[in-house]
Amino acid sequence: MKALYTLLALSILCISCNTNKKEETAKKEIATAEVIETPTPLKATFITETLGLTHCESAVYDKDNDVIYASLIGNRKPGDGSIAIVGVDGKLINAKFVAGLNDPKGIAITKDKLYVSDVTELVEADLKTGKVLNKYTAEGIEFLNDVAIAPDGAIYVSDTRTSKIYRLDTEGNFDFWLADPKLDNPNGLLIQGDTMYVASWGGAPEGGRVSKFDMNNKKITSVTEIIGNLDGIRPYDKDHLIISDWRSGKVHLMNYDGTTKEVVTVGQSVGDIAYIKEKNLLLLPMNTQSRLLFYELK
Repeated sequence: MKALYTLLALSILCISCNTNKKEETAKKEIATAEVIETPTPLKATFITETLGLTHCESAVYDKDNDVIYASLIGNRKPGDGSIAIVGVDGKLINAKFVAGLNDPKGIAITKDKLYVSDVTELVEADLKTGKVLNKYTAEGIEFLNDVAIAPDGAIYVSDTRTSKIYRLDTEGNFDFWLADPKLDNPNGLLIQGDTMYVASWGGAPEGGRVSKFDMNNKKITSVTEIIGNLDGIRPYDKDHLIISDWRSGKVHLMNYDGTTKEVVTVGQSVGDIAYIKEKNLLLLPMNTQSRLLFYELK
């Protein structure tokens, strides 16, 4: 009889141990699932800044040469604007790489050329020497702003004041391409495949929103609600874009479904931003403050 009680006790102990192990395993699985499903919050950490960039408006990264090009509006005197070269460490390399501009704003580059909007002209410069090669304009242009390059090599530039977009084709023909009130004073442009995203300054007092359209049919749809006076728009990853609000000084992470989350606030006049994915580096041109801010973003 004693042996029977002993055997029964051991059986109960084993069942209890197995139950505890299963519960612990289940808890671990739940904890692991929670870690996977809950992403780490995006954090922007200030690294450094480049000073003395007179009314810095736009920045773009040249991966091949590992440098940054920044547009400097200058003091709005004829010919005092320029494109500067800045190192990824924030050191100013050349303040007048492309000189003699007026009020340069958005920049885009190819393998051998740099394109920048300059009031009523789209300026084409040699990427190696900084020499101006061509200037393009068309009747009716009032305020050219951001520049974007399509996969086929065509160059697009927004006219914020007239709610139009102009196009420079690969044959060197520059002309009006699209006009639509829904562009709502377009500022930033981003092309991904056949889709163009537009960050609008906005005609309403509260500002503009992000819109998109298929470049084949040009049918415009809103992606976000009104956010503010939007300026820059750049890719972050396969699911998100980064946008800047000039008026509030806020930088937002935008999901493709239109939801946004504030990443950092840096003060009014944050311009046409850049993001270097391989370096986790966010570049914020500050127009009024005449500087370029460097943030680690991850």
